Amino acid sequence: MYKLAVQLYTVREEMSKDVVATLEQVAALGYEGVEFAGFFDVPQEEMKAHLERLNLCVVGSHTSLEALENQFEEVIAYNRAIGNKYLVCPWSELKDLEGLAILASQIEKLIPKIKAEGMELLYHNHDHELQVVEGSYLLDRLVEACHGELGLEVDTFWVYRAGVNPIEYLRQHQANISLVHIKDGTANGLNALGEGDAPVKDVLEAVDKLGLEWIIVENDDPSPSGIEDIKRSIGYLKAE
Repeated sequence: MYKLAVQLYTVREEMSKDVVATLEQVAALGYEGVEFAGFFDVPQEEMKAHLERLNLCVVGSHTSLEALENQFEEVIAYNRAIGNKYLVCPWSELKDLEGLAILASQIEKLIPKIKAEGMELLYHNHDHELQVVEGSYLLDRLVEACHGELGLEVDTFWVYRAGVNPIEYLRQHQANISLVHIKDGTANGLNALGEGDAPVKDVLEAVDKLGLEWIIVENDDPSPSGIEDIKRSIGYLKAE
């Protein structure tokens, strides 16, 4: 059975005001893991101590390719200190084959360096990478261009919003998938889990069948606040 983590981008407003209090609230709600989207100037040993005190595992960290290229040693040191093995490229403007060649070149240079440090580089999708170009999804072409060495953090909502069946996508790409984001929403925007029309229950079943260790709750546009949003989401998950 998978464990529940939260992408802290969902509570970015709270994190920007008080990192420690926010982590305490996340733990109190019942989440066992966190995925970072910035460290808000908290020193690595201090962050490690708070995470250990709260029994929160670090399941990943959204990290820009620019940070990996320009601050590699610092990024590796911080993530090693807090026990993280997955560095996740959170977003790119990938929209055509020309852009794919440039992005793949960037990623290919980083993968062996990251692997040498005992970590892995993953790519987090949105909907635009699921457009079909010359018979294949751009996201699939990116993995192929990196010779299968690039892992995936599949955001199932954006797969769904792109008009692709997220359950089938998870099944067909399980060899490359390390992490999964789950969120909900409608054509009008994003919602807490169970409040939209995305196939959340089916995604949960698929993740369980694939034997993945974590599922990560995320909402890019939480309401009325990040903490209230993730509270409703975990309430939904625990009721399932």
